[in-house]
Amino acid sequence: MLHRLQGRQREPLRGWEGEEGAIRMIGGSQVSNRAWREGWTCLPALLPVLVVVATLLVAGDIRSDDNATAPLRFAFASSSLFPEVPESDAKAALRVWARALGQDRGIPVDPEAFILHGMGGIADAMREKRVDAVSLLTAEYWKLGKDVLTGPFILGASEGRVTEEYVLLVHQESGIKGVGDLRGRSLIFCRNPRTSLAPTWLDVTLAKSGLPRSVELCGRVAHVNKVSQAVLPVFFRKSDACVVTRRGFETMSELNPQVGRQLKVLALSPEVVPSMSCFRKDYTEPTKEKLLAEIDKIHTTPAGHQVLTIFQCERLEVHPVSCLDSALQLLSDHSRFFASSKGTRDGKND
Repeated sequence: MLHRLQGRQREPLRGWEGEEGAIRMIGGSQVSNRAWREGWTCLPALLPVLVVVATLLVAGDIRSDDNATAPLRFAFASSSLFPEVPESDAKAALRVWARALGQDRGIPVDPEAFILHGMGGIADAMREKRVDAVSLLTAEYWKLGKDVLTGPFILGASEGRVTEEYVLLVHQESGIKGVGDLRGRSLIFCRNPRTSLAPTWLDVTLAKSGLPRSVELCGRVAHVNKVSQAVLPVFFRKSDACVVTRRGFETMSELNPQVGRQLKVLALSPEVVPSMSCFRKDYTEPTKEKLLAEIDKIHTTPAGHQVLTIFQCERLEVHPVSCLDSALQLLSDHSRFFASSKGTRDGKND
C-alpha cells in the first residue's frame, strides 16, 4: 500500500508573502526535510538557486562603509534554473529576503539580481562586467569555459554532501537485465537542476555499451518535475524505467519499503556536482574574499539559519575547481561520443 506516499497533507509556510503580498511561498509540508529536498512537495526549481542568492544577501546588506567597494552583482540563468517561475517573482523574492534578512557584516551585495537568458546572455554579461557572480548548471559552466568564469565555487550541502548520484530504476519483474534491454521501452527522467546531468550520464553509459542515446534507444522518453512522478509509474508497471537521484529513491523507499523491494537499480552514476555559484574571471574586488570568508559561517547566524532551514539546505561550502572533476569528465565523454548530436535534454515525447 502506498497510503503513506499519497496521504500526506501540505500547508503553506508562513513568513514569505513576497513583495507587498505579491509572492507566496510555494511548498511547505509535513513530510521530512529530506523528502522536501527531493521534490515531494512541488518545490519549484527556483529554490535551490535562492538558497545561494538569499544567503549571499544574508552575508551583508547593500551598504558599504564609505562607498569604497561596489556591491557584488549576482545573476542566475533563467531557463535552466527556474523554467516554471516568473522572473518578477524571482526578483521580488530576492528583494524581500534582502530586507528581511540582511545583516551588516561589511559585505555589500546588490539585492537586484540579474536574470540572464541563454549561454550568450551569460557570456555577454560577464565579458561586459555587468555582473560579478552567477548561479548556473555545471553543463553551462563547461560550455562557457574557464576564460569566462572561475572559482572558488559556492555549493549547497545537504546531509554532508554537495554532490548527487543518479540511479536507473526498473521493476524487479520487468525482465530488464541490462541497459540494452531498454530498447523500445518507456523511460522517465525527473527534471530539475539537481538532475540536470542525469540524461548526460545515461547517454554515456549507453554509449559505453555500444548503444545509441536514450531518446533513440527507448520507445518513449518523458520528463517530469517530481521524484514520485518518475518512480511510481515504474512501481505500478505503467513505465519501464526511470532516472532519479539516489537520495530521492532512498527517500521514497523509506516512506514505503515496497518501493525499495519492488524496484532495482540497473545502473548507478558517479557523484557529480550538478550546479554551483561562481565568479567572473576578472572579478578581483575585496568583496569576493570577504564573501568567501563568511560563506561557511552563514548557518551559524540566526538569519542565515532561518534561510537555510526554510530552503532545506544545511550549509554553504566553498570548493576548488577539482570538485567539478567527475561532472566535467562526464560532459567531455558525452561530447566525445555524441559530437554531432543535439542536447541531451531533448526527448521524443515530453
